[in-house]
Amino acid sequence: MPLLSGKGRRNLKDEFPKWAAEEISGSKMLLQGSVEASGYLLDKDDKNNKVDVQFYDQLPDGRYIATLESPELQVKDLEFAVTYLFQVKVFKASLSKKLVDFLAERYEMQMDSVHKFELTRAEKVD
Repeated sequence: MPLLSGKGRRNLKDEFPKWAAEEISGSKMLLQGSVEASGYLLDKDDKNNKVDVQFYDQLPDGRYIATLESPELQVKDLEFAVTYLFQVKVFKASLSKKLVDFLAERYEMQMDSVHKFELTRAEKVD
């Protein structure tokens, strides 16, 4: 079944180009700093030590929901239905002009960087 987009119909065979995927996955993430933000767990992946969190306030890139990698904490100890104060390291990598232009033209997406978030602390809020 064809997909619709701003540029007309596309087949499902239209794949994301390998060069673009490699640029994104190979981006050099630079530490931008850390933030403290409160929120709660939406999901957790104990095997890969990651959590999906809904934040009450925006993160630096504007989102409210993010997947946090946790190299320092064991996410299996975190609980659902609990508000936490999270300490999060924020990393950012800029995308090339070629990729930015490609995303804008092909997907009508305005994106010039990618972010990664690492959980360093989680404290229950009373």
